[in-house]
Amino acid sequence: MQIETKIKDLIKKSGPISLSRYMEICLWDDENGYYTSNQVLGRHGDFITSPEISQTFGELIGLWALSFYQKFIDNKRLCITELGSGRGTLLRDAIRTICMVSKNKVDLEITILEKSERLIALQKENLKNKNIKWISDIKGLSFEPQIIIANEFFDALPINQYVRNNKGWYEKKITTKNGKLCFTLGNKIWVPSNSIFSNFKIGDTLEHSEQTISIFSNICNHLIRYDGVLLVVDYGNISGIGDTLQAVSDHKFSSILEKPGQSDLTSHVNFKLLKEIAIKKNLYVSPVKEQQNFLLELGIKERLKSLTKNVSSTIAERVETEVKRLIDPDKMGSLFKVIAITKTKRHLEGLN
Repeated sequence: MQIETKIKDLIKKSGPISLSRYMEICLWDDENGYYTSNQVLGRHGDFITSPEISQTFGELIGLWALSFYQKFIDNKRLCITELGSGRGTLLRDAIRTICMVSKNKVDLEITILEKSERLIALQKENLKNKNIKWISDIKGLSFEPQIIIANEFFDALPINQYVRNNKGWYEKKITTKNGKLCFTLGNKIWVPSNSIFSNFKIGDTLEHSEQTISIFSNICNHLIRYDGVLLVVDYGNISGIGDTLQAVSDHKFSSILEKPGQSDLTSHVNFKLLKEIAIKKNLYVSPVKEQQNFLLELGIKERLKSLTKNVSSTIAERVETEVKRLIDPDKMGSLFKVIAITKTKRHLEGLN
């Protein structure tokens, strides 16, 4: 059954559905979900992530992880976990770099949080001969310090939207009209005055992801008990205000309600909320840095010089273009933010 038909049948049976339910069906439906049935990543997919653009991204993340481990972690193994690894490109480049720099003297344990069987198959193909464990629940992490990498992970988790008008707060939902999917407002909701709904003006939209809060909170609890670090790289905002839900197909924006299951659905990460959750748990939260500044401080220009030395002008130009896309303020340099969470305050490379 096609996704759109399935959603319309659900609305006919139970009434308007939440945005999070709509996103969950579109992205993860067993038969026709976006992540379960499409070639979604890379230059020939619908969108491309930083590791797919340039090998320097994964290499620098690998060096960052190794440095953190050597400075702060008293554990025999270097445990790295990636949340939603895509095709495994970031880990491939990070592992290669760690092994080269450490001269294969580091005992690596790699874990990937992934629930798409299709993506797991791609990861296994791309990460052959690597000692990797796959988990479908963050609670499946091993009981030891973890360096957890969340690159463009939280932006893809389902959200709900709430709109404030002069009568109060209303949840934005999806229904049908004249046989087509459309947005509507649900019943007025009650909110406590000291909640995340406070300090918003009439006309504002609040986006809220229960999955993000659950996964992030569980990671924080793991850091409290076993130490380690969570590194988040994602596009988002500091205020947490605004309608940021978007659909992308073939590297272009499309309508959220058009062709359900055939577009990637994402929203901006609410970094303000992540900081508040971590601080309430007495964890250290680094300053939020733009991806441009983070990568520059890690030495991306120095790595670029190394990669373009003694190669043809064609290859050098391609590599330079790839790196520029990562750090250019008009491309990914400013939109993407970086933040790290640790058990105690530490000097974190690129995040001070």
